[in-house]
Amino acid sequence: MKKFVTFLLLVAGTFAGCAAWQTPLETPHVTLTDLRMLDMTLFEQRYGLKIRVQNPNPVELPITGMNFQLDINDTELGRGVSDQPVTVPAYGEAVVEIKLTSNLARILDQIRGLESGKGQSLRYRLAGGISVANHLGKLPFDYQGEIGQRR
Repeated sequence: MKKFVTFLLLVAGTFAGCAAWQTPLETPHVTLTDLRMLDMTLFEQRYGLKIRVQNPNPVELPITGMNFQLDINDTELGRGVSDQPVTVPAYGEAVVEIKLTSNLARILDQIRGLESGKGQSLRYRLAGGISVANHLGKLPFDYQGEIGQRR
């Protein structure tokens, strides 16, 4: 009987540990801090982005990868993925460098949009998902910002 009770306690402890391990995580805050052109060909453009990932959770976030899309004035500029691992400390932040790919059609759409909206600010939206080690699914993020008044 004593072995049976010990076995039950061990099983209960294991399940309790698994439940704590899969505690829901709050979505990290992801903001765009830099955007620069890396290279350009006739059909494809590559940009380097720096994003700041802020972790509002009481546990560190061991990020294993992410996918994202950047829109400018409600028009998609490009998409990207990153397999760069980074660990964001509990209640901390990290700056991550990622790459975005665009094509000629998207750039032409952006130019047309900028010409039609003279004097307006430049709005952007960075959205995607973050994969965290030992966590099922992705943590979604969606950040919107604005760059001053154009003249």
